[in-house]
Amino acid sequence: MLTDSPDPSGVGEHMLTLAASLPPGMARLAFPDHAAGRGLADRAGAMGLPATVFDLDDPTPAIAASPAEIVHVHAGIGWEGHGLVAAAAGAGRAVIRTEHLPWLLTDAGQIAHYAKASRDVDGVIAVSRAAATGWRAALAGMAPDLPVHAVPNGTQAPPLRHKGGDGLDLLCVGRFTAQKRHRTLLVALARLHRRGIPARLALAGDGPGAARLAHWAARLGLADAVRFLGRSDDVPALMAASDLLVLPSSFEGLPLVLLEAMSIGLPAVATDVTGSAEALGPDHPWLVPPRRSRPLADAMARALTDPARRAIVARDGRARWSKCFTAARMAADTVQIYRHVLRQRNEDGMNKTRLGFIGAGGIAHRHFGVLRTMEDVHIAAVCDPDQDRAAQAARDTGAVAYADHEAMLAAEDLDAVFICVPPFAHGAPERACIAKGLPFFVEKPISLDIDLARQIAAEVEKAGLITAVGYHWRYLDTMDEARGHLARNPAHLIQGFWLDQTPPPQWWWDQDRCGGQVVEQATHVIDAARFLAGDVTEVFGMAARRDRDDFQGLTVPTATAATLRFASGAIANLSATCLLRWNHRVGLHVFADGMALEISDHDIMVDVGRGRPVRHAQGDPVWREDRDFVEAVQGRENRIRCPYGEALMTHRVALAIAESARDGALVKMEGLRADPQPIFRQTPAQGAVDAA
Repeated sequence: MLTDSPDPSGVGEHMLTLAASLPPGMARLAFPDHAAGRGLADRAGAMGLPATVFDLDDPTPAIAASPAEIVHVHAGIGWEGHGLVAAAAGAGRAVIRTEHLPWLLTDAGQIAHYAKASRDVDGVIAVSRAAATGWRAALAGMAPDLPVHAVPNGTQAPPLRHKGGDGLDLLCVGRFTAQKRHRTLLVALARLHRRGIPARLALAGDGPGAARLAHWAARLGLADAVRFLGRSDDVPALMAASDLLVLPSSFEGLPLVLLEAMSIGLPAVATDVTGSAEALGPDHPWLVPPRRSRPLADAMARALTDPARRAIVARDGRARWSKCFTAARMAADTVQIYRHVLRQRNEDGMNKTRLGFIGAGGIAHRHFGVLRTMEDVHIAAVCDPDQDRAAQAARDTGAVAYADHEAMLAAEDLDAVFICVPPFAHGAPERACIAKGLPFFVEKPISLDIDLARQIAAEVEKAGLITAVGYHWRYLDTMDEARGHLARNPAHLIQGFWLDQTPPPQWWWDQDRCGGQVVEQATHVIDAARFLAGDVTEVFGMAARRDRDDFQGLTVPTATAATLRFASGAIANLSATCLLRWNHRVGLHVFADGMALEISDHDIMVDVGRGRPVRHAQGDPVWREDRDFVEAVQGRENRIRCPYGEALMTHRVALAIAESARDGALVKMEGLRADPQPIFRQTPAQGAVDAA
């Protein structure tokens, strides 16, 4: 990772954070041989990160001396980094550029220079989704085949928590340049004082405009209310002691200072520019137009005089940071792009995403059949405790067979893993993938142990991994049609069915190994109901079991009935049995105002009192769910509809039915949503994506 920025303040912080969050030994850092660059190199060394400085006039020796396969250039603005790109391309390295600001080039010569330099670039990373949209539009005419990836900035977990003071301490962190609009902030502060709000402002930063700002503060009568702190090496401590962060910038990439404030629990007022708005979210109450002191003063006044509201905003900001803007998520996204770029440079020019399979049973073969139709996918490795089965699967797919997942993950360079194991075998495979930083697709049910599933969900979120779970009904085009109807006319009564035969695997017959029919099979119907009607708040279940001569050792319930209440107010009945010798009925009946829907995994009937027209589903939902997972792993748009955390919500309902049937008591769920689940285009704990 290199930068040639003349003052790599935010860029340098980003590089240190990213390097520290990548797998150990992956990153080497290089900074310009000037005072700021040497300071960053020293800090990197203190963090245990390999770092050096290089001559800005000739970066080639530093690049040639490195064993790195990729040179990752960090550009503070669009005219920076071109010399580094040329030197890296000349050394035969793959080149990635991270653009830390939106597209700002207007000079024809600079634009032409960028177009020429982009020929040597393998991929561009933008630090926010909004910035990525702008860069794609800008590059469409000059480098249409150059991929632009959105990897929103991330920060490390905060060392401190916000404590605050008397509600009057403002903090602004940033270089004293025109972009940051400190002068607008000083005018807004003067307005606060005229309103009788004696707020104090601490300005952390340096730059060419400091003297002029000090003069301007004095002219406004604010000399005693404004402190110029200079450049600070302990911004978290300043945040912990402040009541409100203010960021009045005229433009931003995705400001690290806002992410740091969110993580520490410090509420913020900021201008409604793309990077800041993306960080704080569309519901943030204190986003104001740039360059206007009056709205800025109004927002600051509302925030300073309402401590209860500040506490709510701080809480929501911490939650948003944890979900979307951790350094672990940023690093995981970036690793996927590194892998994607190296694959593209293979001799055949084809980007082959290398997949490993843990488990080679029937459901794995369903995925084998789908994935072998994709030219950009290679099933590289398969493991299964049944070594004959693993060997046969390897022969069928052109993979290497292994006896266990530890050996496979140690030996193979994989991009992602499919986990296709029985319910009782979950836990170790998922944790092995998390330890390796590997995205994984897991077949349901995700575990029989709800505590284990919760722990894995938390570890996935912390690591920022791309995950998907095989609830393929969400990918039926008939489900999309049903969601369209129900968006205008919500579900009020649902009946779910899984009336079927007993599957042949003997582990399925054992309640302790499969969890029962509701957990192992009817979970698809539960997930479909949640996808259409929202989350479940109350569950009551009953179960019965009958001995069967032809299924000796069968301990699962042979019939289950359950009643569910949804947060939306809808109610549902679920019926399941494995007593039959055939598949009798699997699906949902959904009733709304003047409308009845019947949905299965192969068709939909919509009855509005004018007949019962049936439409068959088009396309293969398993192909769609596999393709969406593969493309998310490749760094394309993340359209995964059921990541691990979402599957956990469905699994909780299935296990609650089993618990209620066992104990004879109503089970109440907590923390659930009243509206149907969105089609998941991006959850920021989910990967290197170009989500809209």
